[in-house]
Amino acid sequence: MDASEYRYMRDFLLRKMGLSLSDDKQYLLKSRLTRLLREHNLADVNVLSQSVRRDENGVLANQVMDAMTTNETLFFRDQYPFDALRDMILPELIRSKGKIGKIKIWSAASSTGQEAYSIAMTASQCVPERGNVHVFGTDLSAKAADYARTGSYTQMEVQRGLPVQLLLRYFDQDGSRWNVKPELKAMTRFETSNLIEERIMMQARSHGPFDVVFCRNVLIYFTPEERCHVIDRLARCMQRGGYLITGAAETPSGIKSQWEQVLFKGKRIWKLL
Repeated sequence: MDASEYRYMRDFLLRKMGLSLSDDKQYLLKSRLTRLLREHNLADVNVLSQSVRRDENGVLANQVMDAMTTNETLFFRDQYPFDALRDMILPELIRSKGKIGKIKIWSAASSTGQEAYSIAMTASQCVPERGNVHVFGTDLSAKAADYARTGSYTQMEVQRGLPVQLLLRYFDQDGSRWNVKPELKAMTRFETSNLIEERIMMQARSHGPFDVVFCRNVLIYFTPEERCHVIDRLARCMQRGGYLITGAAETPSGIKSQWEQVLFKGKRIWKLL
């Protein structure tokens, strides 16, 4: 790949999705975009880059961003965030809001939906009225958000992290696939959204303010400066005293927002001051 085209693609991805690629990541770019070369009958990544230059808001540009999105996910990933939700956060919210109070949770990088449905399953087990819990899932990838919205997963997907008893309780089998039951799906809503764009504020606020935000294993892909802006955007969509759950190696460091570290079984979660 020509150095000039790689520089352009790095800049494009940084501006459009906050993805920071180092000088030695050409191989990653090429491997993620190979499928698009075939689909659009493009000779190589240089030609693809030139096509994106001509229309940064076009279909191909959006497909490039979609291809560069990391959609690695599974049900109840790392487990402790959902234990903290069940044993500490939700009981606190129920005490403060009462049995009929609305509880709003945002899965801010929801990928194909496993995290959001894991949140919904957790809440449905300990909140007196599941209709009072709203789980809002957003992802940069329109393809991932569409998949989450279907609530239909393969046998391999449900075998990754989902206990059998919860599978049988919250899913219906349909041939080789498992479909989220309507009552659980009714607790969720999925939309496409970009965490680095200011307009996410209007989109998220229409479903908030949120008592809990999951933003896990996505902050690490942003530059330090952009990471601060994303954290502040999340904070502005949250209730004061709300909880933020990040990846184990991620620390919220906003420009304006302030956070208190709370330990749950030795694991860090964050409370908005």
